[in-house]
Amino acid sequence: MTRLLLLYLAMTVAYAVLREPIGRAMDVVLGGFVTTLHVPLFITILILSVITGSYSSLLLNRFVDQEQVKQSQAKMRDFQKVYREAQLAGDKGKLKKLESERAEVMELSMEVQSQTMRPMPYILIISLPLFGWLSYIMLDPEKTLAPYVPTMMIFPFFGTTGYTSSVILGFPVWLVWYLVCSLVFTQVIRKTLGM
Repeated sequence: MTRLLLLYLAMTVAYAVLREPIGRAMDVVLGGFVTTLHVPLFITILILSVITGSYSSLLLNRFVDQEQVKQSQAKMRDFQKVYREAQLAGDKGKLKKLESERAEVMELSMEVQSQTMRPMPYILIISLPLFGWLSYIMLDPEKTLAPYVPTMMIFPFFGTTGYTSSVILGFPVWLVWYLVCSLVFTQVIRKTLGM
């Protein structure tokens, strides 16, 4: 856990330093969507969310034993149900007996989580440059985007708003739109893959 935290902190610092150079480099590759093809930004973000959702789902499907995940989830649900019933009944003997099983269930859960972490470096290799590019073009959308595409979007519940406006918990519209699209398409892809 400590290694993961240190890795996360190192990546956060590296990303903050490298965001602009990565964004500029990715602008050479992806900037044409906006500047040449005039693809509206909300569609560009939708396409990027589908791409990231697809490859992350495919990698997770490849690296994670789905049968083990399903068994682990079923075992965890069954254990929680029995444990909760014992708690409500006040059966201290049964609760004491369930403590050893609890450690076993937690160990199984940790094993599944470690499998889930295995493809993360591969997922980040593609995700970070895409986010770097989006962050880069959103630094000054009036300058970088306005000559090519609209910089405003009709956002549900918030009306017409700029992509960099804060809407939910201080997150900008473009990021919230990306997360919504990503969550929806990732769920569809995972259901299709039987995950």
